[in-house]
Amino acid sequence: MNDCRRQFAFGPFVLDPVAHDLLRDGQAVPLTPKAFDVLLVLVQNHGRLLDKEELIRAVWPDTFVEEGNLYVMVSILRKVFGEHGYIHTVPKHGYRFVGEITLLPVEEALGPEENTVPAPAPHEAVTRRGSNSELAVLTFRVACVVAVVGGILLTVGIWSRTEPTIHGVKRSEIRSLAVLPFETMGASTGDENLGLGMADALITKLDSAGQVTTRPTRAIQKYQNIAQDPRAVGREQNVDAVLDGSIQRSTDRVRVTARLIRVGDGVQLWSDTFEEQFTSFFAVEDAVSARVAGSIQAALTGEPNERLAKRPASSGEAYQAYLRGRYFWNERTSDGLKKGLNNFRRAIELDPGYPEAYAGIADSYAMLGLYTVLPPNEAFPKAKAAAIHALELDSTLAEAHATLGFVHFYYDWDGAAAEKEFASALQGNPHYAMAHSWRGFNLAVMGRLSEAIREATLAQTDDPLSAIVGTNAAWVYFLARQNDKAIETLESVIEMDPNFPRAHFRLGNIYEHQGQYDRAIAEYEKAVQLSAGDTYYEASLGHAYAMSGMVAEAEKSLQHLEEQSARRYVPPYGIALIYLGMGNKHHGLEWLERASADRSTSMAYLRVDPTLNSLRSEPRFASLVKQTNF
Repeated sequence: MNDCRRQFAFGPFVLDPVAHDLLRDGQAVPLTPKAFDVLLVLVQNHGRLLDKEELIRAVWPDTFVEEGNLYVMVSILRKVFGEHGYIHTVPKHGYRFVGEITLLPVEEALGPEENTVPAPAPHEAVTRRGSNSELAVLTFRVACVVAVVGGILLTVGIWSRTEPTIHGVKRSEIRSLAVLPFETMGASTGDENLGLGMADALITKLDSAGQVTTRPTRAIQKYQNIAQDPRAVGREQNVDAVLDGSIQRSTDRVRVTARLIRVGDGVQLWSDTFEEQFTSFFAVEDAVSARVAGSIQAALTGEPNERLAKRPASSGEAYQAYLRGRYFWNERTSDGLKKGLNNFRRAIELDPGYPEAYAGIADSYAMLGLYTVLPPNEAFPKAKAAAIHALELDSTLAEAHATLGFVHFYYDWDGAAAEKEFASALQGNPHYAMAHSWRGFNLAVMGRLSEAIREATLAQTDDPLSAIVGTNAAWVYFLARQNDKAIETLESVIEMDPNFPRAHFRLGNIYEHQGQYDRAIAEYEKAVQLSAGDTYYEASLGHAYAMSGMVAEAEKSLQHLEEQSARRYVPPYGIALIYLGMGNKHHGLEWLERASADRSTSMAYLRVDPTLNSLRSEPRFASLVKQTNF
């Protein structure tokens, strides 16, 4: 029987190349077209390692795309397959499908009884269709279309007639969206961030409505003031559609032109032009938001419509200060966090009733505490106060709820309070990736590991190219003892951003737990170098030195941290790590007790961090664990 009449069965899944469907236990699994194509090529080449270039040529013929697109598609497939682990990564090379496959004849697979045939041997698909994957998939598709064209046309015709459409486009095709920074034409001094401001406003409003997944401002701000092909950006961001536009200001008037482009084929789904007095610039943003939402049938009614009507600030200058604050905050460096904080303060000076700016102050202090720039007892109370004030101004603000949950987790060590705030944040914005990410930490520490993994996965789905979201997901996998998945996730993050220190740090954590001390030390050293000497990273390096028998190096790390403590904050938890690595439990527990009094952030993981397993039977350690309310 011709292969085009067969389906591929593996575990609970059935891949149907003719209908372009992936089924799990008979139920359709939603996949983007390119994710399906990647899976089809991998399955057809079952057992063979496909290098990345070969896969890209097969799935995106005659199109230049970056490796990040392939990584996103593989990430989507891994989330679908969950614990099954059908796709194996060979770092720096490519991917291999390793699941056991059974071929099902289409007629029998669709009938009441299932009749399997022997699984093909590895490489059988390659042998039948040749060694060129691109030619194989193209030939396969053409043959299948010719063989069953009548049935396919009938099926597609019925589906197209019954599914709701938006200007002739099926609603299900627009589930995710990237809003590019608008091009500012003839910008004068002070207008530099106007285009990013328009994009940020649209992202916030559409995200709050919860009907379509929008990529966060952090993910798209890199495209500011750079000529971009919307479809290429859409492929890189793994979205169904891209919104771009331009802003032209002339004296006291502003003209905004926007268009919605489908990534798959470049079709322009909608466009419009607005002209307003520049003093009513926020009204223009509201109008654009409403038009876009209507065009993609976001079904915005009730409360979501009220959110679309919100204006971010009372003045353009305050709004620009807020945007600059977010830009610097997203750098996640000591200098960037401080600059971000100053800009948020400036926004509040200009608009004392600006809730998002207070949420920005809360986020700044929270990160200054987490990254050991400020002592926890200085940073987190200020973060909590700012978040509470933001919620007094706007009780639905997702960012403020999420940051308040972050404070409850890392500083109050109160799992129930943190969970309440994370839930409120996601009610306000179901696609807020950081809320999902932080909630995953809280659930993991409370022992609800399957829920924690789900939150980590949702965060990656909402922001697949975020280095911090991917790194946080890997930490959740590690706490759930899924070390291989954690390593694979971190390797993917580092492949996208080799200079992201926290990914190297978490990779060092896992290697050290596995006893691979040389590899752990190498990753910790990178983290220390890339972070310009983060004291917690340096303490973890000292712990690894001690565990590997390099006691002299561990003692040097300890001495260096003690010297630094006279000039900057050094977490007591880090000092405890080095003593514990050297086998000195007495001093290690003594410093952990200081860390408890100091509210060192890593104490939140006391119950689950395997680095502390040697202390589980110690009464003093049990007493410390009781102080955390998880």
